[in-house]
Parts: sequence; structure tokens; C-alpha cells
Amino acid sequence: MGDYFSAVLHSFSVLTDPTVVLLVVIGSLGGIIFGALPGLSVPMAVAVTLPFTYGMTPMQGLATMCGVYIGGMSGGLVTAILIGIPGTPGAVSTVFDGFPMARKGEGGMALGIGIWASFFGGLIGCLVLMFSAPAIANGALKFGPWELFSLIVFGMTILATIGGGSVIKGLIAGVLGMIAGTVGADPIFNEGRLLFGFNILMGGIPFVPAMIGMYAVSQLMKDVEKTESWTEDAPKTDKAPRIPVLRSLLVTLKHYKETLFATGVGVFIGALPGAGSIISNIFAYDQIKKFSKRPEKFGTGIPEGIIASEAANSSVAGGSLIPMITLGIPGNAISAIMMGAVVLHGIQPGPLFISTQPELAYGLFMAFIFANFTVLLIQIYFVRVAVFFLRIPRALLAPLIFVFCVVGAYSVSYRLFDLYLVSISGIIAYFMVKLKVPLAPFVLGLVLTPIAETNMRVALMTDPNPWLFATRPISAFFLVLTIISIGWTIKSTKPRKYKEY
Repeated sequence: MGDYFSAVLHSFSVLTDPTVVLLVVIGSLGGIIFGALPGLSVPMAVAVTLPFTYGMTPMQGLATMCGVYIGGMSGGLVTAILIGIPGTPGAVSTVFDGFPMARKGEGGMALGIGIWASFFGGLIGCLVLMFSAPAIANGALKFGPWELFSLIVFGMTILATIGGGSVIKGLIAGVLGMIAGTVGADPIFNEGRLLFGFNILMGGIPFVPAMIGMYAVSQLMKDVEKTESWTEDAPKTDKAPRIPVLRSLLVTLKHYKETLFATGVGVFIGALPGAGSIISNIFAYDQIKKFSKRPEKFGTGIPEGIIASEAANSSVAGGSLIPMITLGIPGNAISAIMMGAVVLHGIQPGPLFISTQPELAYGLFMAFIFANFTVLLIQIYFVRVAVFFLRIPRALLAPLIFVFCVVGAYSVSYRLFDLYLVSISGIIAYFMVKLKVPLAPFVLGLVLTPIAETNMRVALMTDPNPWLFATRPISAFFLVLTIISIGWTIKSTKPRKYKEY
């Protein structure tokens, strides 16, 4: 216990590095801007940031992405409240009460409540991450290759449940991601697979260009596919109203029960691999409305609605890193990209991460906490900056972001092939989106397949008896969970079979 608290205290030294502090501030501001601009997603912001972290130290790179992550999750409330358009999917429920409050002339109060709720949700989520991750990691230290393989198999069962309502499409995307994850050299014998004559793929599909193409380029293509998007200006909004900082804080504290409940929902759902902020904020909003003494007021512009959405939305960030840090399984697309950043530096998240990289692990926790305070200050005093960016026409914004994508992808390995990959993966992802085939299962399959294959082959090389996967207690436990998960998915989707295809 003493070692734990000494590690926590030592993590404060991260904030004595002015470079780390500056990168968190820059990342937070950039994340808020990305989050506030409708059509630009948080995964897109983190994906664009990823290649620029390659030349940094692991701590500097993660600190930058922490700022972008927290800022992006909170930034969506600006447009949701001021113009009724959620900047991010996680701010969908914020529109329900935030926009009506703004229409009633209480836009400043609505922004203040949303900012404080987002801050408390994000901060509590980070504290849960800091204090729960070591305990989970200590238990995970008992995992061998058998247990890790079974755990990842269980994680892959969510491929069917994150398909945006279509199990078949989710499975198709997941299988394609798994196939993509096997491209390259065999992890044991170094034999090439699925190269199709391109020996440059021996190292596998580069993670960074693929993520930039899938989450950034495809979104840009979707945004500019309509002719009018090149001629119409971005949505206009009035000057950002003044935020009553103290009064909005008191209102938020008055509804502390709603804040804590929504935060708990966000942390729990964030810790479930494949779930995300859009699920958590809608679920929290719905549950708080059901147990409210005045449910008929929801949707008319009341603080509880904004608090429910924003606290649940921001607390997802801390929850999503719990499985990534402790088990090596990304909680969502954003944590998958952050996991890729760590892997780029030769560090593998998982059960041994906290014990072998304590300075990086606890430094990450502290960067997350500091990012929440940074985003709070920026949101309060510099909301007008985000409002200014809302006025930039997409005709100017789209090519500028595309240039950043290209430069970022090329800066990782300085290979022309990576630029082709950005374009190819972007085009493929664009058609996947048009066909309503989700991207998240593909990313999950791409990230988890190499890890699952390596652990399976190491296990069989250690002991060729395949029954060990079913007889070792922890491994058997996850295999049972896998069967239950598959059965639950089949049962929950059976009543609507074939109707949606």
C-alpha cells in the first residue's frame, strides 16, 4: 500500500515538466475545437494527433492525447447548447435540455452547467481509473497466455454487439478487421501472409495511417460529398453568452445525486470494451428522467438533463482506459488509438504495464486529471474561441484537416506507401459508413487479432495440450463468459431477425 501511494505522489512530478504541461494545454484546446465542430469526431482528433506523438517521449505523447481526448469529449456541448447540433455523438442528449435553455435566454447558464458537469464526471472517472487500475492489474498478473487468449476471445464477442443495430454488419466488419490483423509476417516463424506481392506489408498493416484514413479521411469525404457543403458556410451562432461560473457551479452541486449517478454509468459503460459515450449519455439521461420527481420537464430546458448527459459523456474517458491499461484490451476506438501510440514506443499495455512501467502508468493518470482542470479553464474563459471556429466554412476546414492527415501519416515512417494506405483505408471506410457497416468492430479486430494469435501460439508451444484453455480456472471463466455473451446476443437479436436487412 505504501508503494502505491508513493507512486501516486511521484506521479505529480509529471506536472513539473513544462513540455508535458504545454502539450496537455495544446491538446485540450485542439480537442475542444474538434469536439465543438459538428462532423469532426473525437476519434478523428486523436487519430490526427497520433502521428505527431511519434517523435515525442511516451509520456509526452500520451499527455497530448489525454488533452485531446478530454477536450474533445467536453467540446461537443458548445454546439449542442448554442445551435442545437451535437458536436460529438456523446453530446446528443445535451441538446435535449441545453438548446431549449439557450432559446430561453439562459445559454450562459446552460454552458456553465454543462462545463461543470463534464468536469466532475471526467475528474471522478479519472480517480476511479487511478484507484481501481492497480487492483485489477494485480489480479491480472496471474494471467498466462491461456488466460489472455480466452480474455481476448471474450472481448471479441462484442464485435456483434457494437454493430450500430445490425449484428450481421458488426460481424462482417469484425471479421474484416481480424483478417487485416493477420496481414504480414507470422509472429513465430516470420512467414509472410496475405501480402499479395507487396513485401512492404511484411510488418503488417501500419496502424497509424489506417486509423487516420478510417476515422479522419472517411469523415471528411462524407462531409464534403454534397455540393452545397462547399458553398454553404458553417452554422452561424451568436456571440457566446457570458457564463455565470459560480451560479452554474452551485446549480450543478445542488444536483450532486444526478452527477454521481451519471458518472457511475459513464465509467461502467466506458469500461465495457466497444461501448461508448453515445450509449452512456443516452442511458444516463433516460434513467435520471425515469427517477426524477418532474420527468415531464425533461426536454424543456432543465439542469438535470444537461448534467445527466455531460457527466456520463465525460466519465467514459476514465472508464475506457481501465481495460486498456489492465488487460491490454481497448475500451473504445479512442483508447485503441492511444494503445497504438504506446505500442509504437515498444510498450505493450496489459497486466504487466503498471508493474513494469509505473512512471508512465501513474504519469498517465496525472495527465488525465490535469487535462480535466485544463479543459475546465479553457471552456470557461475561451468558449468564444470555439464559437469563432464554428464560423469557418467547411470548404476551408476540410482541405486543411486533410493536409494535417497526410503530413501526420507520412511523418511516422516517411514512406510513400503510408500515404496510399491513408487514401485506400479512407475510401474503404467511407463506403463502409455509407453501407452502415460500423468501423468500431473493424478496429477492434485489427487491434486484438495479433495479440490473440501470439498468445494462442505461445500457449500451444509451451504445452500442446489444447484442453488447458478449458481446464485452467481463469481461462475457463472467460470462455464461459464468451458462451454466455454469444447466447445473450442471439437471444436479444432474435425477435427482430431479418427485418433490418
